[in-house]
Amino acid sequence: MIKTLLFKYRKLTVLLFVLVTIVILVGTLFPANSLSNINIWSYDKVAHLFAFAAWTFLFGVVRALWKQTKPNLFNVFALGLFYGLLIELFQFILPTNRSPELYDFIADALGSGLAVLLLKPIFKRMFEE
Repeated sequence: MIKTLLFKYRKLTVLLFVLVTIVILVGTLFPANSLSNINIWSYDKVAHLFAFAAWTFLFGVVRALWKQTKPNLFNVFALGLFYGLLIELFQFILPTNRSPELYDFIADALGSGLAVLLLKPIFKRMFEE
């Protein structure tokens, strides 16, 4: 049932994944209007967590729909980590008036981990044998 529903809306799922990717890039690489104080529990960190949870979740679903097999959840998580690390690297290298932060990366990693925890039971049902 889940697989059929997701497969029916696979183009929408891919479009949503692309949009989330673009929103994350714009939100993290363009200069912020105001610099927030470093605060572990700031809204910025919560936004990172949810953005990367959404990105990793959608990546996992798109990957499952594309290959028609259950993706390796460790690889899905690792790619979420890589995307977060890549953005922090871009903030360091590019003249965007943004600076990388360890807590941003930690929030990204937690979001990716949350997505994998959500994907595990979904994939179990999608790919029951």
